[in-house]
Amino acid sequence: MIFMSGVDKHFGDLHVLRDINLEVDAGQVVVVLGPSGSGKSTLCRAINRLEPIDNGTIAIDGEELPAEGRALAALRADVGMVFQSFNLFAHKTILENVMLAPLKVRKASKADAEKKALALLERVGIANQKDKYPAQLSGGQQQRVAIARALAMDPKVMLFDEPTSALDPEMVNEVLEVMTGLAADGMTMVVVTHEMGFARRAANRVLFMADGEIVEDATPDAFFSNPTSERAKDFLGKILTH
Repeated sequence: MIFMSGVDKHFGDLHVLRDINLEVDAGQVVVVLGPSGSGKSTLCRAINRLEPIDNGTIAIDGEELPAEGRALAALRADVGMVFQSFNLFAHKTILENVMLAPLKVRKASKADAEKKALALLERVGIANQKDKYPAQLSGGQQQRVAIARALAMDPKVMLFDEPTSALDPEMVNEVLEVMTGLAADGMTMVVVTHEMGFARRAANRVLFMADGEIVEDATPDAFFSNPTSERAKDFLGKILTH
């Protein structure tokens, strides 16, 4: 479903992605862990070309991503993205936020878009908030709207870039529960996160990144109980002992 081969990315002199080779099968949930500055978010953003790459190939469901233009927009519509910040339209209601992309991009009818948006808001547990505006919701509720909005496009792949890191601790679980449900339903997901519990519970694979490289690619059990690299051992030692 996701194919990356020989992907390189520089920011000036900084080599942030180094020869990334990655294949993610349909229905897999891949959690990307690693220290700050290891390239996790850049990897996630490169998958749908939000971050242009210097070298290499990226394909979604067998279709190579073009650099720009309408073909890229069409392919990008198949890739849902949820960011650290919720990026909701402040002047639109929750329901309108979720309806917008199907109306504009997929050319859905208003009735169909509304029916689907309500079903998705139900799925993420906030259908009762549909007429409110983003500012009237908690951070956890806003992030669940952002997930519903991404799902409204029927994506083949969902990318999550630290979706809970801007949330108060008590709101984190409500967002992770929605994501765990998606994983159980067979959604192909790449999740950059610091939530180790989610990685253990919902991931099929854990990628550990350091210095722009994928250092380990293992099952959660293998990674957490027996990491092979010194970088991963050091990282887990710092995180799991707190």
